[in-house]
Amino acid sequence: MSGRLAASRLILETAQVRYATRIDGTARSSRNLAGSVCSFLASLPKDAEFVKQTTTFQRTLVYALLVAGTLLFSLPFVWMACTSIKVDRELFAGGLRLLPIPPRPPQKSPYIDTRYYDLTPLPGAMPAGLDAALRGFLRSRGVSPPPGVNPAEMEHVLVQGLYRKLRRLLPEDVWTGGNDDIIAAAAKRIEPAMITRIVDDTYRRLCFGQLRVRSIDLQDQVLGDGRPYSRRFTNRTPETAHLADGEEKGLHFARIAYDFSRGDRVVLSETFSLSFDARRLQRLQLYMRPDDSWHDLTLTVEMAGARYVAERSTPLANFNWSMLTWQRPGPDDRSTKIKTWVLLRKQADAPDTAGNPRKLKITLEIRRAGPLRAWWNKLRLNYERVLDFIPFWRYVRTSLFLVVVNVVLTLFSCSIVAYAFARIQWPGREFCFILMLATIMIPGQVTMIPHFLIWKNAGAYNTLTPLWFGRAFGNAFFIFLLRQFLRGIPRDLEDAARIDGCGHLRIYWHIMLPLVKPSLAAIAIFTFMGTWNDFMGPLIYISDQRLYPLAFGLYAFAVQVGNNPALTMAASLLMTLPVVVIFFFAQKYFIQGVTLTGMKT
Repeated sequence: MSGRLAASRLILETAQVRYATRIDGTARSSRNLAGSVCSFLASLPKDAEFVKQTTTFQRTLVYALLVAGTLLFSLPFVWMACTSIKVDRELFAGGLRLLPIPPRPPQKSPYIDTRYYDLTPLPGAMPAGLDAALRGFLRSRGVSPPPGVNPAEMEHVLVQGLYRKLRRLLPEDVWTGGNDDIIAAAAKRIEPAMITRIVDDTYRRLCFGQLRVRSIDLQDQVLGDGRPYSRRFTNRTPETAHLADGEEKGLHFARIAYDFSRGDRVVLSETFSLSFDARRLQRLQLYMRPDDSWHDLTLTVEMAGARYVAERSTPLANFNWSMLTWQRPGPDDRSTKIKTWVLLRKQADAPDTAGNPRKLKITLEIRRAGPLRAWWNKLRLNYERVLDFIPFWRYVRTSLFLVVVNVVLTLFSCSIVAYAFARIQWPGREFCFILMLATIMIPGQVTMIPHFLIWKNAGAYNTLTPLWFGRAFGNAFFIFLLRQFLRGIPRDLEDAARIDGCGHLRIYWHIMLPLVKPSLAAIAIFTFMGTWNDFMGPLIYISDQRLYPLAFGLYAFAVQVGNNPALTMAASLLMTLPVVVIFFFAQKYFIQGVTLTGMKT
């Protein structure tokens, strides 16, 4: 037995000698390497200008990398912002285009939209001679431009449109042949319906159809029924505009031709007789086709001795037939239904209509929009539609309530539990801490159904309680974060407070919390982002639309609008802005809370 112990002792001593020799050799190698590095650095020139240039280059490189990274990571946000102000034809045109098309309000209408085909890239260069052949073909067919349109612009747009349509219709082997074969094949495929379609796509005109009114009792009436459409309104600005009757596909309307070089507005006004009391009026609806001019259309209504004005103007955007609706304030304004109307606000008294309760005076005013005003109209169009289609501010109030309650409860519960784990000695502390950390390993999908059953049996389904009450019991990860920070605070501060007579609660409130502000700020930011973007919780526990928070409300909105990209991006941008702003102002505390956690002070 003693022999074995002696052999073991000899082996151990030999290993220690070898380890010490290896350590000593490593130390000598390290000292030699350090000496070589110092000798190399000492051999470098000590010129102050060289040092200054090197420092300037390093700073320039760092700033350039930061700017490049900022631009790269901001591209998705820029794309979302640009998409949110596009109209439908910009979204579904071929090719990739980041920036929206700038609006160019015309002085005269009707007009030809020469930029209509600029949205889609030209499918290859037009063969030589095809342009002249198409122009000659149009002239031989006697294609005349609509009234009030420049013939040269109309011909140019027709040639562009015909070439794009022929590229899709003719086989590819035709385009690889000679010019004569291309021209002959094109002449066979061009039809009158093709030319009519191109004219209809590029010809912009402002048209007013029926103007209907509805009472609270659901009585409908077409104002000016039985008269020609051009005479249903009196033109108060004949020097600027002219009205004429028009018809397309059996639809009758009044075509409005205006020239803003002679004035800044067009005013159409008329007094109508109602079949019901004007005080029972609920809404007005105008069937119209805008001319994509981005000018402003405003409605004024005078009835029962009061004047009502639309709370905002409507831009003449797009060029498809649509229905404009104006409505007086009522219970529908506080509902969650899609709001497709513009409110009429009482502005002043109107003595002209005070004597007859069945008289209704309507004034439609088209105001000229300059380039800046047109840009403003385009910027606000989709955002106003978002605010009209969903009860956005109701969703915001719900989200703000959840954010405030969750942040307050999380900070209080996590900080006081972390203080108990870090600064108080009690039996089973380490076991309970390990048990709490083990809960982080449990996926949320495992506890989702049990949580739902508990809240449902507690009668909290379809309420906001499940979305905030659980925060009162803390979060395991945040407790661990704060515990590591609290353990680094010197004991001397706590001992000094105890000498002054402070108990645990006063030490926690007056000593510990002020020292962990960076970590608390980081936790507040994490909690805010988690609550603000929470989608799964409302999806499971809430079915009443009045209780939707913003994240879940935007999902319902996307379904309602058929996942329209522009409207969805506009709503998403409105939801993202608070997160960006809060992080921008609180980034200092966020970075401090992450970097200082667990460090000794």
